[in-house]
Amino acid sequence: MNTFQIYKRLLKYVLPYRWVFILGLLGMIVVAISEASFAALLKPIMDGGFVDRDTTVIKLTPLLLVGAFMARGVGSFADQYSIGWIARMVIADLRSELFEKMIQLPVPYHDHETSASLVAKLIYDIEQVAQAATLAIRVLVKDALLTLALLGWLIYLNWQLTVIFLTITPVAAVIIRVAGRRFRTVSERIQESIGNIAQVSKEAFQAHKILKSFKAYRHETVSFERVNLSNRDQAIKKAVIGAGSVPLVLIFVGMNVAGVIYLAMTGATGSFISAGTFASYLGAILMLMAPIKRLAMVNELLQTGVAASKSAFDILDMESESDGGRHIMSPAFGNLEFRNVSFTYSSSNTAALNNVSFSISQGDFVGIVGESGSGKSTISSLLVAFYDTFCGEILIDGVSISEHSVGSLREEISLAPQDATLFNDTLIRNICYGADTDKGRLEAVIEATGIDRFIPDLPDGLETNIGERGALLSGGQRQRVALARALYREFSILIMDEATSGIDNIGEEELRRNIRNFVGKRTVLAISHRLSTVVDADCIYVLHQGRLIESGDHETLVAMGGYYGALYSNQMNSAQLTQHTLDRTSE
Repeated sequence: MNTFQIYKRLLKYVLPYRWVFILGLLGMIVVAISEASFAALLKPIMDGGFVDRDTTVIKLTPLLLVGAFMARGVGSFADQYSIGWIARMVIADLRSELFEKMIQLPVPYHDHETSASLVAKLIYDIEQVAQAATLAIRVLVKDALLTLALLGWLIYLNWQLTVIFLTITPVAAVIIRVAGRRFRTVSERIQESIGNIAQVSKEAFQAHKILKSFKAYRHETVSFERVNLSNRDQAIKKAVIGAGSVPLVLIFVGMNVAGVIYLAMTGATGSFISAGTFASYLGAILMLMAPIKRLAMVNELLQTGVAASKSAFDILDMESESDGGRHIMSPAFGNLEFRNVSFTYSSSNTAALNNVSFSISQGDFVGIVGESGSGKSTISSLLVAFYDTFCGEILIDGVSISEHSVGSLREEISLAPQDATLFNDTLIRNICYGADTDKGRLEAVIEATGIDRFIPDLPDGLETNIGERGALLSGGQRQRVALARALYREFSILIMDEATSGIDNIGEEELRRNIRNFVGKRTVLAISHRLSTVVDADCIYVLHQGRLIESGDHETLVAMGGYYGALYSNQMNSAQLTQHTLDRTSE
């Protein structure tokens, strides 16, 4: 999109508030007329007041001046308040629309975009957009009206001199156009640097414990200084362009003004009727300097806003996550099947899954195990439709996943991920996330996940704010809360992706029994590298380098003496060594 198309689209966000804008426009007209009237009043003040000593003019002049100032004050209030009000409305509307779009973009987009850069767009860029949509319009309209009013008065007084004065217009237009292109380029770089600052600082704040333990203060300071100085340099470039372009326009305007005054004094274009007429003309042409300066400066505001608008509109124009097919999974039974499924992430050349096939029946408790990077979590990501560019076929209740509505699919599948992402909110709101509070169900999931054991230690119980990402809880407690959140939903299929990795073996065994009792005959996928998590599973699927290499229950797989058996033996030996060390220490 070019600048005009971007700005035209941006103004659509002002359209719903057109009546308020009309009020502001009326205020601008009043301000422009009242300010132009000061130049017009110079003529009768000089001729009638000082030269002719006309008593009527002398008496009326104070009243006219007070009236002009009062009109200007009322118009200025209507103008500033209306435009300021519209600016905040546009910011709120555009920010809400952008946020809603961002959270609906597909997972692959978020894989490649940092959360800090998105936050920067949502906060910093939108503020720049609003200035272009409202404050820039205010300057353009008000000062354009004032300029037209003053030019009209100048033409009335002496049209020949005014035509000479207007010869500056092409030169000013060239300067503004060149500066505008530079403003937009630099503004885009500034917006990018703001995102980089947000990213570096966000990572440092979130990883403050790692930072302190590694004494990495210097490392983080250097990283921050790099992006901070980049932002500074771009901002200085922008300031240089603004500082150079506006005075350059004013220099040419000033030269024209000097020439016009010289011609007026020499009478080369015809003499003025009176001294008052000349004073009024001179006053009007000098008053033009201020709106011309503001009109030249508004170019920076416009180009900054256009650059930010393009950034926002690029996101708004992206396709939201597909809602899949039309089949509604209500109710779902929980039968799953993978048929020759292969999948490769866009950032990798190696297949995460390679020709994987297996089936799960309703009510089964199934384990999926393998070393890190074997493709375990990819299975859960495909089941909840985070990615749809796989080969092969995934069936849920005999229907291809591509035919299911994504919305209804996710209503039937509940996910408890290893990364127990919690929100800076109360414990109860984290458990009941996205749903109404059902006291009976809440109590059941709290008991099943063992949260009831540490609730008494929290200052406000369930109403305790647990901090950003659950910072006020331990790792195991955070995983219990994430499990409780998954169990609180009504679901047909539960996926636990390394959901108990931060819980000790004894606690995990008890938790596993509680979960099996809680879910009843619903389907459960327990994804884990720790085999103790799945020893009592109905069936265990073993992945290695993206391939399914073994399957069966725990006893069968151990008896086979294959890959699973070797993993189990290694983990058991490690557990025995740890226990032996603890026993020696206790002695």
